[in-house]
Amino acid sequence: MTSRIPRGFIERLEDEGQPLRIAAPVSRELEIPETIDRGGKGPLEMYKATVFEKVNEFSMPGANYLLGSARRMAKALSVDHLGQLDLCIPQGMGALLERGTEMPGVLGEIAPRPQGVGRAACC
Repeated sequence: MTSRIPRGFIERLEDEGQPLRIAAPVSRELEIPETIDRGGKGPLEMYKATVFEKVNEFSMPGANYLLGSARRMAKALSVDHLGQLDLCIPQGMGALLERGTEMPGVLGEIAPRPQGVGRAACC
């Protein structure tokens, strides 16, 4: 599975001193939740984006709180502040109905595909 967060976004966060990178191997069941819990105590603005570079038994890194604040979310969406996104929201019932006709195509792209199996697990 490929990341949907562009590398450029993480690099822009690094320019601001985020994300916190943890290079040591960590367990996804124990150490990652504990780190997230300890880092998440306090006001939302204090939550640091975290990248776990080596997750035991996984070949790809893990990340947390990348979009954990309005400022970081705006940065990910390439706008100065989230208020600029109002321009993308349809205004009025006609525009809303027009956008609704796009939904079947979008849902078709994200719908899970059936996977064939050779033999049932119980047999």
